[in-house]
Amino acid sequence: MTKYTDTALHFDVPELPALLRAHLPAGPLSYADFGCGDGPLFAELDRAGIVSAERPVYAVDLEQHRLERVKHRFPYVTILTAPADDVAAIPDASLDFVVSTMVMEHVPDEPKYLDEIRRVLRPGGRAYLTTVYKKPWAWYFRKHDGETVLDSSHLREYTDLKQFKDLLMGRARFSMLRALELEPMWFPLLDPILFRVSRAGMAPTLVKALRKPKVPIPGYFSLNVIVEA
Repeated sequence: MTKYTDTALHFDVPELPALLRAHLPAGPLSYADFGCGDGPLFAELDRAGIVSAERPVYAVDLEQHRLERVKHRFPYVTILTAPADDVAAIPDASLDFVVSTMVMEHVPDEPKYLDEIRRVLRPGGRAYLTTVYKKPWAWYFRKHDGETVLDSSHLREYTDLKQFKDLLMGRARFSMLRALELEPMWFPLLDPILFRVSRAGMAPTLVKALRKPKVPIPGYFSLNVIVEA
């Protein structure tokens, strides 16, 4: 895990994902990002006024040094070093919105993780969750137990949409699945280099340009959902 967090740095998103943008209420929101890493969404959320010092904002991750990067850039954010399935410092029913991107495939206990998101959301609050979905013919160069995987640290990669929906709406008791989409996953060709070089002083426009050349990852998709408490 240490090697992963030292090398797989998160780049700021150039714009908020369309599905997230379409379902975000007007800000400022009480908000948390579970498993935020380096906080790639915060810059855009801050710029758009979705998050600000006016309402509670939390960044949650297991890695303290990644959270410190977030705090350095956004001092009003409360950082919590905690697993995504046990964030006791956030009160019940206190948040308007929770984001948790590419975390669900890592958590040991999916229902416990979903229950925690459900716990912190106020009635009518929403969550934007993403995870990995793969077709039977999917291929990537990493392997685990003889199967192709997008990341060897994944505990699961989802293959059945019905079972996934049942998990959200049954065990986790979300009141509504507002949206679900599958988005092809792409690999920026220069990321292995950019992960390992200092980007201090590098213009965001340059980083964006360097990451533009991409190739599709065969059979792999980002499974993105909006759920409501």
